[in-house]
Amino acid sequence: MLPVLTSVLRVIHVLTAMLMIWPFYALVAVNQRARLGTPLGDRVDTYMENLIKNRTVPCFIFQGTALITGLALIRLRGLGFGALVSNPMLGVKFLLLLLIAGILSYVHFRVQPAIDRLFAQASPGPIPAQTASEIQQLRLRRKRLASVCLFCVLTIAMLGVQVWAAFPIWLTLILLLAIGSFVRRAYATVIPYGWV
Repeated sequence: MLPVLTSVLRVIHVLTAMLMIWPFYALVAVNQRARLGTPLGDRVDTYMENLIKNRTVPCFIFQGTALITGLALIRLRGLGFGALVSNPMLGVKFLLLLLIAGILSYVHFRVQPAIDRLFAQASPGPIPAQTASEIQQLRLRRKRLASVCLFCVLTIAMLGVQVWAAFPIWLTLILLLAIGSFVRRAYATVIPYGWV
């Protein structure tokens, strides 16, 4: 029964990690929105803001699921939670998950409400230049934080492969550079050709 439970938890853990890739799609949406060139506060903005702010609760649930299944997998392998210290890959994954949760909390409780407040103050009608500037600054901060989250999620996935059999340090560093390069592209473009 224990091997079956471990297998089920592994599948849930990996699927949860896949579902945590939302920052990538948020960056694609934000970059696509910028390419449209439509005025601030139009229906596209309303759609995008609703899409982004309504994804935070599912993200918290995915993070909680990753935490619970990850800790359960550690225990099912017969290890204590001290493995988060003794196994560097597990420890870094845990810290990155906490960082993502902290960033998401900051965006959910501080940045997004500030954006919503500015939009509410400006409607109906055209958005004043000062308010538009404040909205753009908050959106830029949110976009940068999404990039950090994406880097963390991809790094967590890469480290997850190494939890029980670490890669050589040079390969880990090359993979981190590749992840960083991909995140930079996702931040700056709509990535029309995927990895290419």
